[in-house]
Amino acid sequence: MLGTAFLSVLGLAFWSLSLRWPYPYVLPQRWTSRNWERHWTSIQETSFTTLELGVIAVLIALILVVGCLENEQWRRVSFSFRSQWLLYLPLLIPQATFLLGIQILAVRLEMDGTFLLLVWSHLLFVLPYIFLTLADPWRNLDTRFPQIGQCLGASPLRVLFRIKLPLLLKPLLVAAAVGFAVSVSQYLPTLFAGGGRFATLTTEAVSYAAGADRRVIGVYGFLQALFPWIALLLALAIPRWRFRNRATLL
Repeated sequence: MLGTAFLSVLGLAFWSLSLRWPYPYVLPQRWTSRNWERHWTSIQETSFTTLELGVIAVLIALILVVGCLENEQWRRVSFSFRSQWLLYLPLLIPQATFLLGIQILAVRLEMDGTFLLLVWSHLLFVLPYIFLTLADPWRNLDTRFPQIGQCLGASPLRVLFRIKLPLLLKPLLVAAAVGFAVSVSQYLPTLFAGGGRFATLTTEAVSYAAGADRRVIGVYGFLQALFPWIALLLALAIPRWRFRNRATLL
């Protein structure tokens, strides 16, 4: 599966740099950077919007999920079934129907087409995936570590930032990468909530996919696939770099 995904991304990269690629040649016969140069201004704007939306939605979702899991442990009460049903509701209801209701509510609140509504619409789909990814590692953390910190007089907030978060750095980064990938892939939420005023890599890739120019599709499709790949690579590389001395000792 990883090999197929890598070859797909590589094919998009080849198309974005090709000037002439006739069948049945394996590689393009002529190469060019004209496709990137022609759309460079649009690429910068859409890439920044995509990155901004993803980072804001992921940060808000991480704060909410960590707060929820911390509250669950301190009160020793499991997340109720009704709360989980509400959390996963955006994933269970057909997206077009769900977003139509949100748009009607946004119009009544005079928030239609605002950046705040756009972030919230992405957050609705990012939050469940981050909770699914982070809940099990957080709940399975050895409780003796925070108990030692409490016995030494550390406050709950200090235990969270000095003990739990460093120990769960890798699950946190993986959850953030998954949430960022979900945000990047959102097409209908961006279209409904943004009202066509905000363009992301996904909306541009889908709009160009209706055309016949595979070179332009390759440019936006490659960037759309590259962003989640970079996020996942950082999620794997940062813990290795952070704990490199510990790995050497082991």
